[in-house]
Amino acid sequence: MLTHEAMRSAAHFLVLVLVSCGSSEAVSAARRGDVAAVAKAIEPDYRAGRLGNDEAARIARAVAENAIESSKGDEAQTRVRELRTCARSLTSALDDRSKTHDAAGAEAAMALLEIDELSENAAREYLQDTNDEWRAVGARGLVRERDFEARGKALVDPSAKVRRAAMRASGQARDPRDVPPLLEAARVDPDMMARSEAVRAIARIDPPGGDTAQRLHDLWQTADDALREDIAHAYVATNIAISGGSEELRVLLAAKHGPGVISAAAYVIMRDGPAGAKFDDETRKSAIAIIVRTIDEAPRRERLLAIAMAPLSNSDVRAAVKRAADETNDLESRESALSKLLEVPSEHEAAKRALMAFASPATEEHLARRARLALAADGELAVQGWIEADLKSPDPSTRLLAANALASLHRVARAAPLLADPDAHVRTSAACTVLAAR
Repeated sequence: MLTHEAMRSAAHFLVLVLVSCGSSEAVSAARRGDVAAVAKAIEPDYRAGRLGNDEAARIARAVAENAIESSKGDEAQTRVRELRTCARSLTSALDDRSKTHDAAGAEAAMALLEIDELSENAAREYLQDTNDEWRAVGARGLVRERDFEARGKALVDPSAKVRRAAMRASGQARDPRDVPPLLEAARVDPDMMARSEAVRAIARIDPPGGDTAQRLHDLWQTADDALREDIAHAYVATNIAISGGSEELRVLLAAKHGPGVISAAAYVIMRDGPAGAKFDDETRKSAIAIIVRTIDEAPRRERLLAIAMAPLSNSDVRAAVKRAADETNDLESRESALSKLLEVPSEHEAAKRALMAFASPATEEHLARRARLALAADGELAVQGWIEADLKSPDPSTRLLAANALASLHRVARAAPLLADPDAHVRTSAACTVLAAR
């Protein structure tokens, strides 16, 4: 016999089910894919401020499910990919889509695999598939120790998609035996994304001993800036640092410039503690000096990177960011520094006041958008009106940034007009933003 408390819980659950099953006109229109009808149905409650976050989420789910179910061909794969970040809210629709053996079905299966809604055993069944996308799903499931040989074959598969999936599986498996083929892939793979995936996998494996640091040094010589940032991150992995990574970092820091060096310096400062790799005083001082000098003197591109990565736990770095926040000639660097200083309690209020001036419509548009995003992430409701105005921008990326900012403010229902946007990419991405926020 049910207890009184259990009966109350069951009744509460029934109410929730009945409410969730009640379809609003906007939800029904979204399920049909009738964009104009969604816009018309949303408008009265939106204008009156009655549209809540829960109702917006129901509409968003219907928009997303329709995109998964009704899109065809290449567009279907694109739509499913756009929904990967909110896959947990769409498991049923993705599961249904994964039963169709095409590229979009594989994209749905990969999304489910990444959130543990598809088993690795089930994924591995596709290893011999003739379709590259499905073979990539199979390769991503190669995370067991006994999958070593199969991972090795997948790392040299003709398809870059399969190789990248195998590299992510290596990073999860953390088998040191994978490091030599990953190093070779990082050196010769024709796909730039695969080379980065290989180095990231090596950093996750963090093999003890060996010549990994020296091999990464050789790779650095011909790497582009993006790959050098990944190599710098690998150098600070504990075992790699002990086995030569620390010495490599000392050499890099002596170079004193470039995105890879800036990243290396920031990683040294951030990881120099009980939970990470320990670096000697000379290395640590060099790292701090590089970040400070870059913020104070470097061209804008490197300066912005240093500000973004600046570890504010260090007083010298914090002081450099504060100097940049007082800059009057380079407004982009000033705005970035002020946004960074929102993280510092003693600087928070002054930084917020200065950013409010940046966020004004009177400011150059791209700076105003960035300031609004930073203030929204900080929970500043005073920027909500300006952000809502950005929902009407002719630029799709601006509209989507506005949706993200409203989600940060816990006002994601105010982004509901984008669920009826004429641009399918905006509709689907906005739906995912709303679902993720809920």
